[in-house]
Amino acid sequence: MTLILPQSDYWNLIEQAEPVHQDGSDRLDISQAYPALVGEGNYRQIQLRDGLHLEINDCKLHRSVVIESPDRDHPLEFEFFIQVDRDQPNIAVKAEEFGFHGSGMASAGISNWETSEPSRVVSVHMQPEVFRSFATAESGELPGELRHLIHRRDHPNYQRFGTPTPVMQIAVQQILQCPYQGLTKRMYLESKVLELMALLVAQEVEVNQGNFEHSLLRRSEIDRIYSAKEILLRRLDHPPSLTKLARLVGLNDRKLKQGFQQVFGTTVFGCLHHYRMELARKLLLGGNMTVMEVAASVGYASPTSFSTAFRKKFGTSPKSYRR
Repeated sequence: MTLILPQSDYWNLIEQAEPVHQDGSDRLDISQAYPALVGEGNYRQIQLRDGLHLEINDCKLHRSVVIESPDRDHPLEFEFFIQVDRDQPNIAVKAEEFGFHGSGMASAGISNWETSEPSRVVSVHMQPEVFRSFATAESGELPGELRHLIHRRDHPNYQRFGTPTPVMQIAVQQILQCPYQGLTKRMYLESKVLELMALLVAQEVEVNQGNFEHSLLRRSEIDRIYSAKEILLRRLDHPPSLTKLARLVGLNDRKLKQGFQQVFGTTVFGCLHHYRMELARKLLLGGNMTVMEVAASVGYASPTSFSTAFRKKFGTSPKSYRR
């Protein structure tokens, strides 16, 4: 049976649960049990500073839910929707989609939540004055290509949805797997929240400058883009050329390049480089291979070139990282 709730009633159900402090040294890191009427899991809210909140909603619905939302004042917000492995619920698989919302008025509407596999939503709420504090002008005036992100309460807010890039995926995972407590935890989480905002804002600038490809891909083309990525991951040490990779998945060079940018938010080379460096990092942490062996394993004939690329990616040398 579908449960229909006004948004205010839904939040009342959340707030009725006994709060639990996730971190005994941090009274602003609070978790509450998910309403049993709706599902199971927990809702965690961390106030990082005035006007900046991080929320992690971890739940599995028992029934379909319809939430009725009124017109409402909305801060800047972004959220990443994550599918979870049912057999390993403590391990997030990947963020499937993100939403990026400007401040202003969020219009009334209905949200349909279907029963599903366990899922997580990592969301961040930022008040306009916090966002403006990063502006270079003393007046807090934003660059022209970003002014649409801040609107008055009587103006509909901006919304954009997309597929998280590999760099965004890493930052989201790091938030979920934060190893720290107390002051260190808050500094770490705030840095990751701001990193995600920076990535979204950089993408937003590209969108408004017309440098971000918006042409829709057919489902079959998206499947081929993912196939191309899988080929790259299997052949990190000896990847095919761009032309050959396109031919292997049945696309032309242009569609392959555009598709990677649209689906993964990066170029083919950018994707290859990211996963090469991630594999190298894991191999170095294993401690069973020399730097030269790791370089060869990820496709670098020159250890010097590998060391330069690794230092640029992680801010330290492979030799130091291995220790």
